[in-house]
Amino acid sequence: MRFPSARRVVPAAAVIMLITSCGTGTGTGKDAHAGTGPSSAPKSHSPQAPKPFDEDELAARQLTSQDLPDHKVEEAFQGAVISSDKPACRDLAIVLLGGAMTGTLGQVHNGVTKGTTATKISLHSWTAMKAGSFLADVRAGGQACGGGFNAVIGTDKVKVTKVVAAPATGGDESVAYSAEQEQDGEKSSVEVVLVRQGTTTATFTARSASGAAEPPAAVIAAQLKKLH
Repeated sequence: MRFPSARRVVPAAAVIMLITSCGTGTGTGKDAHAGTGPSSAPKSHSPQAPKPFDEDELAARQLTSQDLPDHKVEEAFQGAVISSDKPACRDLAIVLLGGAMTGTLGQVHNGVTKGTTATKISLHSWTAMKAGSFLADVRAGGQACGGGFNAVIGTDKVKVTKVVAAPATGGDESVAYSAEQEQDGEKSSVEVVLVRQGTTTATFTARSASGAAEPPAAVIAAQLKKLH
């Protein structure tokens, strides 16, 4: 599966058929059904948060073919601007559909393919406060939008018909979702895992050309190892 080059803005159909990136927000909340890592609540004697990575430092931590010799590793892109008919669902829509996001200190994207499954990996660097609120907003969207919503990515309309929380582990905290969607009469499914490691978030979005995708466990493990 070919990943379009970085900085290229492409039609939503191409984004939906391939793989996606993540969104921003400042909400709070906790989804009892979505997996989380260890609690990130402030501690009285907790060490100072690590300095966020800049874009060059993020790029140095991207997966390469040496990390996953049985996968094809390619450059990927960030998607177009996304809107939703339900404001509470917008950040979740950005994660599921690969919309453009703002407020980061740096971001890089690549993709890995094995067999019929393609996984996009987006690394974003944040301030310590924004890193946590980003996941909180996506988690809140998962709670509010499980029954579906309509979204517009670029100029194309997408209907997300179902969103279900899935188990997630890793990093300081994490969430995961399985979603079903329709565009131009075609149905597809997507598996998304979002992990926060310090002030960095990693989004893994898997799609399969042959049907339902599997959560990319090996890809996630390899990427998180490089973020430590």
